[in-house]
Amino acid sequence: MMTDLNGGAMEAQYVGINEYFATGEGVTYVIASGTKAQINEFAGPYFSTGLGFYSFEEIKSALIEFESMNETLIIDDKSLRAAHVLQTHLPSAANFIKQFGFGTFSYKFHYNLS
Repeated sequence: MMTDLNGGAMEAQYVGINEYFATGEGVTYVIASGTKAQINEFAGPYFSTGLGFYSFEEIKSALIEFESMNETLIIDDKSLRAAHVLQTHLPSAANFIKQFGFGTFSYKFHYNLS
């Protein structure tokens, strides 16, 4: 468990990512950082069920590994897929994480082409 500047206990921080695809409903992406509770609250009850949670260390490693990979090779690796989604939708946040190892952000994006 981490401690804050005052010596108190801090909850672990994560990156939460959900890609939601539904025929006739379109596509929704939810990407956020914070505690699991904060990310779930941002995503809402419907989209929080599909969230994947990744530590900042895991996402940073995946972002660095993803740089040298062919995109077609990431489908079966959840952390690489999460890195791809983060890099595609929030490139500034992805670069910040690669450089500093953390970041605070929240993002929802929905589109329907029908």
